[in-house]
Amino acid sequence: MFFTTTFFKPGQKIKAPGTSASVKENEPDKTKEQRAVPQKSQGAKTVVLAVARILIYGILIVLSTRIIASDAGTDTTMKFSEVSKTEWSQTFYLLSAVVVLIFVFFLSQGYEAITLLMGGGILTMMIREQDYYLDNIYHGAWFPFALAVTVITLLLVFKRRKQLWENIQEYVKTPSFGILTIAAMEIFVFSRLFGKKTVWMAMFNVNQLDTVQRWVKNAAEEGSELFGYTMLFAAMLEFAYYIYSKKKSNNQLINEI
Repeated sequence: MFFTTTFFKPGQKIKAPGTSASVKENEPDKTKEQRAVPQKSQGAKTVVLAVARILIYGILIVLSTRIIASDAGTDTTMKFSEVSKTEWSQTFYLLSAVVVLIFVFFLSQGYEAITLLMGGGILTMMIREQDYYLDNIYHGAWFPFALAVTVITLLLVFKRRKQLWENIQEYVKTPSFGILTIAAMEIFVFSRLFGKKTVWMAMFNVNQLDTVQRWVKNAAEEGSELFGYTMLFAAMLEFAYYIYSKKKSNNQLINEI
């Protein structure tokens, strides 16, 4: 019997019997072009989604302006009144935003706190917009309804206060937050200041606005407010898309694991 002693140089790889010199030689790496295909596809998808947003939000704004134009051509007693198309459109956008957030609440996992907070706030705004009709009960009847929604919302959010802080830190980095900020400034600041009677009396150089001048003032104020509600609805659509995209991404990671 012969014993054969084999010496290996440092760093030399041991090849198993019957194998080729290198496993990597049989498994060529992907070329740069092959690796670039998914990146190009993802980039094209991002651009398409951006264009889709522009079209959707553009259509919403055009619809809002057409509603204002329609109100301008109505009977003199209906021009931008509390029962005008402009007012009803404001309510429609608020209600639509609440519906979107209800969808997000059941879709999301871990974002219930901020969804409840925004949903309760928007629902309170919608109740306030119905003061004309609620005054048929008694003057200021909107307030107890709005207060009840606010209290219930705060109680539900308080139970999720730790989650809320985490949600806020993430939400302020999303496109939805930027649009929501613009909407809030338009609704609560710009439209209020732009619609002040003193501004329009100075513009027309009069001490008292006549009927036509009051129509112009109301058109500017209610139109600005409608634009704000349009942007508010757009912000909630962006938030829903963010939650949907994140959930889809998480599911893909779980499937890969």
